[in-house]
Amino acid sequence: MIDITDDKTGEVHELAKKHTPIYVNEVGHNNKLHRNVFIQETQQSVNYYVGIDREHAMNKGDTVELLVDYGDHYEDTRERKGYGQVNTSGYMGGDDDEASRLSRNLHEREEVEKDISTMKVYEMYHLIEFLTTNIFNRLEKVPANMRPRDLIARRRLFWIGEKLEGRYQAFLANEKRVRDSANALKEIRVWLDQWRSAASLPSIYPKIDESLRTSVHDELTEELLYQTLSLLPNPLNESTWCKVAVNLTKDATVLIGQYLYCYPGTLDALKKESLSKKLLMLAKNSALAIRDGVNAIKSNVTGVNAHIKDLSFNTPKRIIKKKNLADSSKKERIFDLYDIQDTIRYGTAASMADIQAYYDAVELCGIEPYYIPGKNKRVYDCERSIISQYDPRDNEIGNTRSPQHHWMARSVDAIKRGDASVNEQWYIENQVLLVLHILASTCVDWSSGTSEDGEEEESTETWYSLEKLCAEINLDLDKAERALSLGAIDPNWPKLEIKPSYNPSSEGNSNESRRRRRRRPAKRKVNPSNKARVLQNASDEQYPEWTVRAIQRASSHHVDNYYSHPDLPQGLIVRSRTGVKTLIDYAEANNCGIAEAYEEYKGVKKYFSTRRGD
Repeated sequence: MIDITDDKTGEVHELAKKHTPIYVNEVGHNNKLHRNVFIQETQQSVNYYVGIDREHAMNKGDTVELLVDYGDHYEDTRERKGYGQVNTSGYMGGDDDEASRLSRNLHEREEVEKDISTMKVYEMYHLIEFLTTNIFNRLEKVPANMRPRDLIARRRLFWIGEKLEGRYQAFLANEKRVRDSANALKEIRVWLDQWRSAASLPSIYPKIDESLRTSVHDELTEELLYQTLSLLPNPLNESTWCKVAVNLTKDATVLIGQYLYCYPGTLDALKKESLSKKLLMLAKNSALAIRDGVNAIKSNVTGVNAHIKDLSFNTPKRIIKKKNLADSSKKERIFDLYDIQDTIRYGTAASMADIQAYYDAVELCGIEPYYIPGKNKRVYDCERSIISQYDPRDNEIGNTRSPQHHWMARSVDAIKRGDASVNEQWYIENQVLLVLHILASTCVDWSSGTSEDGEEEESTETWYSLEKLCAEINLDLDKAERALSLGAIDPNWPKLEIKPSYNPSSEGNSNESRRRRRRRPAKRKVNPSNKARVLQNASDEQYPEWTVRAIQRASSHHVDNYYSHPDLPQGLIVRSRTGVKTLIDYAEANNCGIAEAYEEYKGVKKYFSTRRGD
């Protein structure tokens, strides 16, 4: 066994880089690459074997790149590195794309919170013990020496600690659980308090440089956007939010994060007043940017392209190939467009980008489509589109037209030609009002202030309100309330269908139920007392008639579970849950008791023992 990485930084030692082949690339989804490294995973290690087949036989002096296939369970990592199936299809970027990285991280936070919500006491105990030993105790404590990963890990421990605290309080509400797990709960309390005190930002935020602060700001932005995810879907994604809205989201979350977590003291009245003024100023400037853009596009002034970029949306990349639309009997025509059984000449193809932009806005604005209500079939990728407003001619009566005409989407070229004008009202309501008000009202408690001595301050002043926001962005209050009642639209973009391309069962990874996020065992001794510890001695949660005795081994993180039942001979224990399940299944299948089941299996030595483990 060779240690090639630094325990503190996780980076490869310089000596290992010079003398040890430490990397092997993988074939990924490239059909032109051939796998010649095979993995055999055992209980204790992973072995890599080079295998050259006859088809790829080598002569003396030949060289070949070693390539492995990590299988389907590696797809998450491929996606983050930018060469997964969703990346190569153009549906999603790697972690170098901000919106894609945020989307993955928010999903992982959701999964972590779900896991925590169902944790048992001793699952929580081992999780916190592992994180404390392998992450918390290795964090750099001196601000001058901190790296971005130290700050990110510190903040994520704080976030996870808050979620664990909620589950911990639920444990305390159960008196029986407190009695049965007193020792574990006591240690959990100590660890959580350590995390809370050490992960506090106010003590280190003033001492770190701007580049490190950026790492903190990104992490706080992620936390706050996770908090508002149900109200602000697809955050920072330019297919749902224009550049003005994206910038407003970033600026507002950084500002709120600083006031809530980075500055010393509580969020008192003075801080709330200051925060409110700065948030309202951000909204005012964003609304001004939209109105300036609308006027610039209308007047076609110099620099109009920058304004168009501020207001336009990326169309999710999806193209229906011509072979799926062409009528073989009439090759010069296209048929079945948007479920219309009709033929359309290729001359119409010039307007397909506008049609695509229109259908994008149908979903982005949450309105009924004009062409064919119901099932939508996309035809072409138009790159960028703008939410525009239908301008009726002088001889047309606007109110006789379908309401959707006032929420038209057009491609950028159509806007430049002056075929339609930008829908200023929609942008102010949906790209400024919704963003700022949802963040301000969800993430900040404006109800009252707290003084430095902890006393609640009574005040009749409202530091932030919808009325103040409407005044700053010059928006009618009734229209604002209507927009908020509708909420932000989460477009139903077609999802990419990905079929597994590789089944790694031949390499010892056939357990399809294995979770993609696996907890790794601790590498160090995590029981400093060097004595076996009884962590649990209570009724099993899944099988209440059984008693489980959980004992952590001396000088090891490993925990042995021993099960006993009143119908078993005195002093006899079952050594695993598998044994318990075997006895229960037999008893149920044969309509008998556990004692009879034991008589059937008592010769199976791996199930039973008279040793108590302590």
